[in-house]
Amino acid sequence: TKPFKIQILKNHTFRASNPAVVGVEVLLGNLKSNSPITKTGKKLAEIKGIQSENKNIETAEKGKQVAISIPKVTVGRQIEELNILYSDITENEFKKLKKLKKYLKDDELKALKEIAELKRKENSTWGV
Repeated sequence: TKPFKIQILKNHTFRASNPAVVGVEVLLGNLKSNSPITKTGKKLAEIKGIQSENKNIETAEKGKQVAISIPKVTVGRQIEELNILYSDITENEFKKLKKLKKYLKDDELKALKEIAELKRKENSTWGV
């Protein structure tokens, strides 16, 4: 799982549940379909699909605005407009990415740092 950070756009909830379909902006990294996501450090769900201009796409890079579908969540309950979501990276993946950080882009490294900070709120030694 590559590090990324996305924000749910205001007034871009296309479906509230089954699956939730919302518009997001990729703030850091590259968003990929089938990526697990988190809001608080615990796994929230997995992104099932990404659409741009009514076409299914596999990835969306920083700066892009796309629609994503997220099963098992409801807008207004688990997620809200303007929420920031991150890729949910496991501790093992984090340690591997740290070793390979020279291959990551600057914005991916920034997202990785923010994910580590989020995870360390639950477990202060996460990824150390």
